[in-house]
Amino acid sequence: MQDHSILSALVSAVLDAARAVGLDADAIAAEAGIDPAWLADPDSRVPLAQDIKMWEVIARQPVGLKLGAELGLHGLGVVGYAMRHHGTVGEAFAWQQRYKALVHPEVLPHMERRSGPAGDRVVFTHAAPPPFQRLREPVEAYAASIVSTLQGLSGRPLRAAFVTLPLSRPADPSRHEAFFACPVAWGGPQIEVAFDAGVLDLPLPQSDPHLFGYLSRRADQLLAALPTSATLADRVRQAIGAALAQGEPRLETIARDLAMSGRTLQRRLTDEGTRFADLVDEARRERAMLLLEDAALSCTEIAFLLGYTEAAPFFRAFKRWTGMPPQAYRTRMGRR
Repeated sequence: MQDHSILSALVSAVLDAARAVGLDADAIAAEAGIDPAWLADPDSRVPLAQDIKMWEVIARQPVGLKLGAELGLHGLGVVGYAMRHHGTVGEAFAWQQRYKALVHPEVLPHMERRSGPAGDRVVFTHAAPPPFQRLREPVEAYAASIVSTLQGLSGRPLRAAFVTLPLSRPADPSRHEAFFACPVAWGGPQIEVAFDAGVLDLPLPQSDPHLFGYLSRRADQLLAALPTSATLADRVRQAIGAALAQGEPRLETIARDLAMSGRTLQRRLTDEGTRFADLVDEARRERAMLLLEDAALSCTEIAFLLGYTEAAPFFRAFKRWTGMPPQAYRTRMGRR
């Protein structure tokens, strides 16, 4: 079955960070229904529903940036400890990509290199999961934590080159600009935090090949013990969800990410009684319902966040799903 849980070490790290910025972490955990026994072992798992509830409670206060600054590699459990002892920043993050499922598939950022007029950049991207897209604080905390993670890993006061947030621009963005000390763009399709590509070559101050090897083997053991998806459709749904923020999900691209051909992916989905197009439609419908809860987002912006290149196809699809246009749905549900 699909694993609907998250690494206990990360939940503990978020609660510790909440405590550090002045929140009542014990009250947050109690309201979210987090059993203290779940947090006793950093390698254990916490139900994803309780993690989401925890963030909903935290999001009542404007603490996202400060909280993210408190987060670091220790929240990644054995993955974070192993990263500290790799050779360089680039090697550590390349290794991390193999262990996304150990923390949670939608938590760790994707790393890519981009070249442009300003030079080579390494950009850490992350499509906020649907439950968090209506909350500002976890999005801001996630972006801030990317900066704090790079600083903690390298042992240097690194600054981002630019930051993009998938949030509406606040009336006064000076707090965010001061925190990141770089240009901040708003309303993007996903979180993006960029650095000069040279940071990838920085040696790690705690590099220890022997300790890294030991921790890496421990990470392999924990990864092997995780539940796996019972169906290919579950894996495809997950991949589609991550791809939506970057545009129209393409069958060939998703198939390549799953290490198979497009033809094989189509055939295996047919064997499971579904189609790729149906899974894309399903993912868009679920995400649309969540995004419409955010009154700050226009229907056109939501269409873009669902991977549509223009609003009209989204309006037609939404009427097919619900029998009404998206704005009428908002009005009917009392979300103006």
